[in-house]
Amino acid sequence: MKLKRSLAIVLALLMVLPLAACSNAADTDKDAGTDVTTAKPTTVTTTVEASDTDPTGDGSTDETDLSSGEVVTTTTVTDASGNPVTQTTKPGEMTAKPTTTKRPTKTEWTAGTTVQSPGNTLGAKISIKEGTKPVEQGLNFGGKEYRFAYYGSTWDKDHTDWHNDFQKQYNVKLDIDGLPSDEYVAALSAALAAGDPYDIVFLYNFHYPEQITANVMQPLDDYITTADMWDSDSATTGGFSYSLAQATSMNGHVYCVGGNYLQTVTSIWYNKKEFAKAGYTGAKDPLALYNAGKWNWQTLYDMLYAIQKPDKGIYGINCIAPYFSHQFINSFNTDLAKLTSDGRLVENLSDPNLYAAYEMLQKYCYGEHKVANTTDIFESGRDQFINGTTVAQIDQMGHYWTYYEKIPKASAFDKSMNNLGVVPVPTYGKNAPHSVWDWMGYGAGAGASKEGVLCALAFAKHDSIVNQKQAYHPNMPAEIKKLSCGILDSDNLIGPKDGFSSSAGSLGGLNTTIATAIAVNGQNITVVLKGYKKVAQSIIDTALKG
Repeated sequence: MKLKRSLAIVLALLMVLPLAACSNAADTDKDAGTDVTTAKPTTVTTTVEASDTDPTGDGSTDETDLSSGEVVTTTTVTDASGNPVTQTTKPGEMTAKPTTTKRPTKTEWTAGTTVQSPGNTLGAKISIKEGTKPVEQGLNFGGKEYRFAYYGSTWDKDHTDWHNDFQKQYNVKLDIDGLPSDEYVAALSAALAAGDPYDIVFLYNFHYPEQITANVMQPLDDYITTADMWDSDSATTGGFSYSLAQATSMNGHVYCVGGNYLQTVTSIWYNKKEFAKAGYTGAKDPLALYNAGKWNWQTLYDMLYAIQKPDKGIYGINCIAPYFSHQFINSFNTDLAKLTSDGRLVENLSDPNLYAAYEMLQKYCYGEHKVANTTDIFESGRDQFINGTTVAQIDQMGHYWTYYEKIPKASAFDKSMNNLGVVPVPTYGKNAPHSVWDWMGYGAGAGASKEGVLCALAFAKHDSIVNQKQAYHPNMPAEIKKLSCGILDSDNLIGPKDGFSSSAGSLGGLNTTIATAIAVNGQNITVVLKGYKKVAQSIIDTALKG
């Protein structure tokens, strides 16, 4: 399936195209929007004697608070509200310590699971009850019509055909409404209030948790069982992703399901020819290093710095910041929000892992030793990789089909697919979760009848079957397909918390602001993160109020 990508319909493509199922982080951040102002230093840095203080005035005492009697650096910034914030920094502080996450096994989550997926944002662990009969088995809707709220407004022949197949297979009719993403939740609410609710709804992490707290979706716990869950060993039979269900759950209830095709592994695509010229081939090839457990962001940086020729307009990698920074951050097993031990969601801007992520991002994107083409924008990054002005690209592993179309015509690759390489982004610590591009799937509208819920689940299952058959280009190397499926099936995944959109802003938009300040403008990392702690918590609290 090949759909034309354009910013106006990117969310529509996310739902219907498995290989473009996850948008660029830019799409999320731009749509999410925020009025947060980038923190900028307003005084000259000085050296003073430290004391036990709380520089931000937020009452916090965390990894960045200092003990008296040590030499520190003091900087004053203006925070998002226009208030002066004094920040003290100890030389060498905030050294990251890798964390580990236990990799769940099938037996741990198949029934009555007690394993919490790293992707989950709101708490109580979900439990999938045991079952042997898939939810869609034997369904026949007798020609009845059900309402489907779709992201966007356009259809192409491919997905018109497959939805016709669904309607024929289940003897059902779909009344499909294409709704603009910025009006989606309001439209669902209006339909419910009018007594004509949607049966099939879509949930993208941009609208999480707003779409649930707005009470326009209903829990699916009583309908799905372990017989409905996806397994890469039988991908073409379809099924629902436990990781996605956990990531978009709330208070222990499942609201969203979908096959793992709706996620795609965050990866580094690279020009094997250019890497080989610099000696990075054989055991030193990125994928070989990954398989040997020796793959990390510093190693990639060193490679890119050795290969690039900025004086000739050739850089190591696409811009990354700010538009791809959320996936970069997730690869450090962190995000702007975290769960506390008692299930509360709180800002996470003091996390050493988050500091380390922004520190590495700044190294990639700022200063005379940068390896990223910062003139690149998210829409042109892939083209720059293909035409040879960058030698690597952070992107989705599922985008093989795009490269398969263009690399055979690209002089930078000697017009050969043999010169295209791909490797997952590094994980931060042994058994840490893999970064995935985004979270999205299907649910049932609040007010939908039992039959309407079953129609929504049957639609999600049918969608997963069709898309899994197309999920990877038939010419994708078997080892790459196996690698990607293995990661997705591990349920050891972390996806960006781009949602929490409200009048206070959104975490996706805040990440764009912070990444711009740190990685594009080169500002002090500790200062910027401290300056936005209150803003981050306000975004979370406001969004959770619904």
